[in-house]
Order: sequence, then C-alpha cells, then structure tokens
Amino acid sequence: MRKEKAKNEKKVKNMNERIEKELNALAKRMSVDYEEILGKYTEIAEANSLDMEDDRQSMVALTLTRNYVRTSLKSSKTSSGFGQQGFGFLVGVEQARDVQAWRRKVLQSDYSSNPNEVFSEGRVAEVTLNGDTYEKSQLINGEVAVKNIPHLPNSAIEVDENKWIVPLDNVKAFMSGDTNPRYGKPLPAEEWRVRGHFIGKSNGEYQYWSLGLKNEAAKNFDVETGRWFHLRALFNEERNAIYGVKGMTLESLRYNDALDPNDDLYINTDSLSIEDLVGDCMGEYVADLLELEDYHDDIKDNRGVKLVVTDGIVSSMNLTPNEKTGNRVLWIEPIDANYGYEEGDLPDSTPCWIPESVDIEFGIGSDIIVVGRTNQTNKKDDDGNFTEEWNPVSINLFGVIPRVSLGAPEAEDDSTDVDYW
Repeated sequence: MRKEKAKNEKKVKNMNERIEKELNALAKRMSVDYEEILGKYTEIAEANSLDMEDDRQSMVALTLTRNYVRTSLKSSKTSSGFGQQGFGFLVGVEQARDVQAWRRKVLQSDYSSNPNEVFSEGRVAEVTLNGDTYEKSQLINGEVAVKNIPHLPNSAIEVDENKWIVPLDNVKAFMSGDTNPRYGKPLPAEEWRVRGHFIGKSNGEYQYWSLGLKNEAAKNFDVETGRWFHLRALFNEERNAIYGVKGMTLESLRYNDALDPNDDLYINTDSLSIEDLVGDCMGEYVADLLELEDYHDDIKDNRGVKLVVTDGIVSSMNLTPNEKTGNRVLWIEPIDANYGYEEGDLPDSTPCWIPESVDIEFGIGSDIIVVGRTNQTNKKDDDGNFTEEWNPVSINLFGVIPRVSLGAPEAEDDSTDVDYW
C-alpha cells in the first residue's frame, strides 16, 4: 500500500510539473505573467466542470487553455498586427544613417584593387550587357552561377562600359544559427537605420533596451528624450532589443502627457523618477566626468554598443553649426570638481558634440545628464599633421536630460546686424 501511495504521489507531482512547465511556456507566448495564465487555466476548468485532481481531466483543461492561447494570438495578429505594447522614455537617439553608403564605398575601393578576390568572396555579382540581355555571374555556395536577368537592380554600380557590379548579401547564416533567406541576393541601394536608447517595459520590469528602426521609419523617427511615451513593437528580452514593425511602430507612438487621464493607455508617472531609472537600468554605462578618460580606455576596444552616461554643469556652448558636420558643441564640468588656483589644478571642460537631431533648450549653468559615445583624437602640430599626443576625451551626444535648466540657449551673435536701424 505504501509503495502504491508513493507511486501515485510521484505521478501527481510529475503531472503538476508538466502542467506548470507548459503554462509557463504559454505565458511567454502571450507575453503575460504566469499567474495570469494559471488563472485562465483554472477558469476554463471550472467553466467546464473539470476535476483538477483527475490527471486526465486536468490535461483536458490544459488542452482547452492551449486553444485559448492559439485563438488569442490569432486575434491579436488580425486586429493590431503582432508585437507588444511598451511604455517608457528615450535617453538618447543616434542619427539616422544609410548603412549601405559606407558599405558601397568600401566595396568599390576593394573591387578596384582586387576584383577577383571580391567576386570569390561572394560580395558582388558581375553583370554585363550582351546585346539586349543582361548576363549575371556570381559565386554562390562555392560555384559560379550564370543567369540572364531582365533588368539591373537599383543598387548596381557601373565599373566599366556595359559592365556593373551588384553588392550581394554574402552572410549564409545569422549568429542565432538561422539561415539567411537573403543570402546571395542583391543588397538595397540604400538602407536607413536609427538606434534609440530606451528605458521602459513591455510586460516585465523597467530595463534598458536598444530600439532599432529601418528605412522610412528610421528617417521619420522624431521622439523627445526624457518624455514618457507609448509604442507597439517587437520586444526581444534575450537581446534587450526592440525591433520596429513596418506600418505599426511609428504610427503607434503616443506621448503619455498628451493623453486624457481616462484613456486606457494613460499611466500616472508621478511616482517614477527618470533619473533613478537611468541609474538603475544603465548602471554599467555610468561614468564620473572626472574619470571619463579611464572609462574611455576601458571600453574603446569593446564590440557592440559603446555608451556613456554622465552628468555635469554646462560651462559654455557654441550653437553655431559647423559648416562641414552640422555639429554644435557645449562644454560640461563636474559639479563637485575641486578646482585650485594653480594652473595644473584647473582641468579642461569636456566638449560634447551636438548633432542636428538634438534640441538644446537650456543655457549656461544648467545641470544636465548626457548620454552618448566617448571619442578621442590625436593632436595636430603647427603644420596640421597628427602627433602621438592625445586630445582630451570628448562625447558625441545622443541625448540630453536636464536636471536644472538655467537661462536660454546661447544665440548666434547678431551685434553686427544693423538692418533694424
């Protein structure tokens, strides 16, 4: 009897573990908490008068729960596309750029130097015009394939009379192990991308995410930093990444403070501190301004995102755009710097280069949090040649969040303008 009882208890335990494991998996598919899907499982069992203590009936309840999840997912895709609803704020946005522009420039240079090597690496197809026919040659899976094509793709680059090269996607498989369906196909003539640095949540806790958008969404993305907003996108928790969905993400953006408090989307943010969330969620990127050079040395060889989050007091600024880069500049100093009166005790302020996409609505003396990428260049001698000596570390700004805003942005000097007279 004892053996039979122990056997039954083990069977029940295994059954409960199996159900719990599957309910956890279903919760992830639905992007909801385990407790929510467990409640639905219990609700379904009770609605169908199923005995939860009976193994077979508990499996019937699980089957009905699976059907509920399938129906919900299909309904979600039909009504609002796929993806999840998210809420948070941006700490910075990198400038939108055409990632193909640099790739095409390098490819042209490499092909001019060694066309056979570039072709054998599968980086380009060669196309020639024979009469009225375009003949394409490319190396794919180790073999040269020749085919007549009806027209040139828009990414074709002319290299000789009646001869072009077409940049190809030569990546066979992604890092995940999945095969690349675009392998051997032409790359687009241009491909715009933008990356935003986002603190927010979908269904879990607040965290840091890298937000990526492509093409038209990338070029038209315009969201203020430090302002709460809602969006719908694909949230990948394993990579801490958010992927925009064409025709959905850009259209879903809603500023929280512009919503009616009775709106279903509206969230009361009175108890939330942007500064605290930046510190909690981006702690690995936080660096004291006085230790910025050491921080830069530590991360400069890292692969991936090279971010820095720091703060300081605006000591001066020049908001006249550079003719070549369009950049402006402001300088910040640490608030707790212990300046003396000796020359060596007076450190340089840190220059922060401001891209066109970042608005400056504060003046000198403001206390600000800056997010960007550290940079350091070699000094030049009197003849304009680079030396082995380094300039101080600077910051390429992605975003600014003012703690205390003082004054107004420094306007361009118009003292010589006498048209008003």
